[in-house]
Amino acid sequence: MVKVDNYILDEAEKLFMKFGMRSVTMDDIAKHLSISKKTIYANFKDKNELVLNMVSNMLIKDECNINECHAKAENAIDEIFLVMDFLKEMLSAINPIVFYDLEKYHNEAYKMMMNFHEVRIYSLVKAGLERGIRENIFRSDINVDILATARVAHINWVFQSDLVRSGKYSLYQVIEELTTHFLFGICTLSGHILINNYTNRSKEAI
Repeated sequence: MVKVDNYILDEAEKLFMKFGMRSVTMDDIAKHLSISKKTIYANFKDKNELVLNMVSNMLIKDECNINECHAKAENAIDEIFLVMDFLKEMLSAINPIVFYDLEKYHNEAYKMMMNFHEVRIYSLVKAGLERGIRENIFRSDINVDILATARVAHINWVFQSDLVRSGKYSLYQVIEELTTHFLFGICTLSGHILINNYTNRSKEAI
């Protein structure tokens, strides 16, 4: 049986991801769930606590999905393509205003997300770079610390970018462009061949 607090979080997430945090009220959530607002407040003291718990759950799920990509991948480049497939599906359901609302109105949750990027995503990117070097598809002379830090900075910049917040480009479009640029900069000739192979595979899957 689904716990009430998890049910509230899952359903509130759908509303927040579609409309943003600021425009969705606790009344909206109660109406969407067909429960009383009192029931929500019995599980979460306020909207900020609800958002904080929701973001925490989302980050846990994101890390599990990325770890699954790592486990399934044939090599470090395949891993990046699998992560991009996951991001394409995940980000397509998120209104970019969510990240603006987090930063401005729920800063504790926003800082949690940034810390997750700087610690966990950094570690995952660094491990992926080291894997690629061992597999001779990433250049052996790259500085994995610098590039892992830069990759995290790229990701954080995307969420804050006017390119995305203005609606000119989607989150995925910007991340995909930066990822392609990043990959070609670190790959060996063997890696470049794999990029082309996986790019063609992705096009055939559409």
